[in-house]
Amino acid sequence: MDEVRYLVARVAGTADDVRVERVPAGDDAAVAGYECRDGILTLRGSDPVAAASAFGQYLKAYVGRQVTWEQPRLEPRPERWPDAPPTRLTSPFPVRYYLNAVTSGYSTAFWDWDRWQQEIDWMALHGVTHPLMQVGHEAVLAEMFRRAGLDAARIDAWIGSAAHFPWTWMGNTNSFGGPLPSSWIDRHVELARRILERQRALGMTPVLPMFAGHVPPELADPSAGEIEWQGWLTPILSPDSERFASLTAEFLSIQRELFGTDHHYAVDPFIESVPPSGEPDYLASVGRAVYRAMADSDPEATWVLQGWPFHYQREFWRPERVRAFLSDVPDERLLLLDLWGEHAPMWRRDGMFGRRWVWCAIHNFGGRFALFGDLSGLRRDVDELRRTQPAQLVGIGLAPEAIENNTVFYELATDLAWDVPQLADWLRSFARQRYACGHDDFARAWRILADTLYGPGRTRSIPSPVIARPWSAEAPFAAQRLAGEFVAQDAEPQRQSANIDAENDPTVLGALPGIATAARLLLGRAPEAGVPDQVGRDVVDLVGHVLAQGSRIHIRGMLAAFAERDAAGVLDHFARFRTDLLDLDELAGTRAESRVGRWIDDARAWGGSPAEADVMERDARSLVSVWGHQTSGLHDYSGRHWAGLVRDYYLPRWELWATWLAQSAATAGEPDVEVLRARVVAHEESWRGAIGGCPAAPEGNTLDVAARILDRLGH
Repeated sequence: MDEVRYLVARVAGTADDVRVERVPAGDDAAVAGYECRDGILTLRGSDPVAAASAFGQYLKAYVGRQVTWEQPRLEPRPERWPDAPPTRLTSPFPVRYYLNAVTSGYSTAFWDWDRWQQEIDWMALHGVTHPLMQVGHEAVLAEMFRRAGLDAARIDAWIGSAAHFPWTWMGNTNSFGGPLPSSWIDRHVELARRILERQRALGMTPVLPMFAGHVPPELADPSAGEIEWQGWLTPILSPDSERFASLTAEFLSIQRELFGTDHHYAVDPFIESVPPSGEPDYLASVGRAVYRAMADSDPEATWVLQGWPFHYQREFWRPERVRAFLSDVPDERLLLLDLWGEHAPMWRRDGMFGRRWVWCAIHNFGGRFALFGDLSGLRRDVDELRRTQPAQLVGIGLAPEAIENNTVFYELATDLAWDVPQLADWLRSFARQRYACGHDDFARAWRILADTLYGPGRTRSIPSPVIARPWSAEAPFAAQRLAGEFVAQDAEPQRQSANIDAENDPTVLGALPGIATAARLLLGRAPEAGVPDQVGRDVVDLVGHVLAQGSRIHIRGMLAAFAERDAAGVLDHFARFRTDLLDLDELAGTRAESRVGRWIDDARAWGGSPAEADVMERDARSLVSVWGHQTSGLHDYSGRHWAGLVRDYYLPRWELWATWLAQSAATAGEPDVEVLRARVVAHEESWRGAIGGCPAAPEGNTLDVAARILDRLGH
């Protein structure tokens, strides 16, 4: 339990007045507890993670503070720990899973050890037992390919971009972006070892990646076929082939040599792609080959399988095909993740096919800006799981595509592993902890938000109009993609865009006055907050939401003016829209975490030379803009409300559209859509390929800028 005391010291400055004791779990999956007398805090747990969770729960209940992504350290620390009676918490969930395969692209791609150390502390304080750990996986794959006979240049080309590597691992992409800096692999092997050492010291069970048979053409059996994803084609080895078995054995041998093992392996042969054959015998052979390969190398192996394909491609993955795929995998050696449990729970529809399973919430897609989350639904769902214990349920988890957003959702989800409070009481406590102040205005603000942004049914994001991609003389909303739902590939890239249609939801605009009121309440009490910086962060999000959603009326106005062939009217509405976007950029720019410059600087820091840093910058820019190829249809999937991105990427793109509409209106002719699209693509590629010009340091006073914007908007 010494590692728990080290964690306390990192979070609180010292652990001299903290004791940690191990207690038996008894009939529970995990037990946590705390007690404080005369300023001496005693933490108890059935394992180190439980004891660390006890510390997090004590801070909330008796210190009135949180340790979150935004507040990773307890500053200021209380001079003396408040007294607390003996308190015992229990969890029925032995597995508490964390992270998504693509979080390492959208959030953690460029993290260093300091940031990873904070995240591991967050995991422990929030009760995570089984984190997905992909750092350093490039080294394993590269060495496996080298031993198979590929040269370094071919391997570098196949692996491609650091930010896009999660999709290469899953067989979605290949040969895009990059190459990695020359020191990337060695530095990430060392980083991975530090991460694993810390996670294991805290009693966690890291889940490591495994090879799924996706290979360059030089290593492929032409008869085995290939899989397709957003225009990328990836060869896949025949599951019964000697090469599949030998490469998998090589992969796991290299992995053990570099990183050891905790006997849990994440592998998804067809995460969003249709398999080469739908024949049950073929699907059974794939499942059998994957399991046998890992079991031959590690007899204790457990396959951690995302259930995502069975939702995303459910027209293909009919129940009989899923059962065939899993038929030769022993029950005790499979963990099936019900990945989108808060919105599209598989367990209600398919009973998880009789396998051991983990209920998960994805919540966020792509890291794009969205304030949402059904808090009451989250409480209801986890409470039901706790009470009814559905067959073969072994845990709960969080699998967001990106983190560091909507903290309220994640704090509630992790608290529910230990207790199911009344939501109103929990929200009141959350507001007090978040700002280290008990004034009722903070609680009032969160009651408003719980009824609007985080209200019942809000399991899907409300898309930001700012990141919509103008592509024709029609509104760019209705044709945009439902994130998380399959859309057939076609010749029209816009069909695969990032947002969902919110035009038919009157509550989007109707809720804005209330959300603005919540922001005003936070602004008014900011001087009284014990953590004033947190007020600033939340105000940026809330006022940014009000600005962005309100701006859709100007897009409608431009279209209405165009319909009347009123060129001046188009430009007049665009001028108002431009003001909104410039205000949004200025507001975001007052915070370091909402500047694209920080994302770019973090990427460039891994380059060992100016040329390597330039490659890293291009790949970082690519992920949050075009994403992939222009034909991939993933534009703006990871769009953000970031200063620099709003001003230099989204706003000029909208200006191209407005100018094109106005010119067409003035000539009274039919607009040439190919002209618009050529200009949009040229702009997107120009921004993606640019170097520099995006400062990372914040500018301006957040609260002053937010108040001015609300005044201008009349809120």
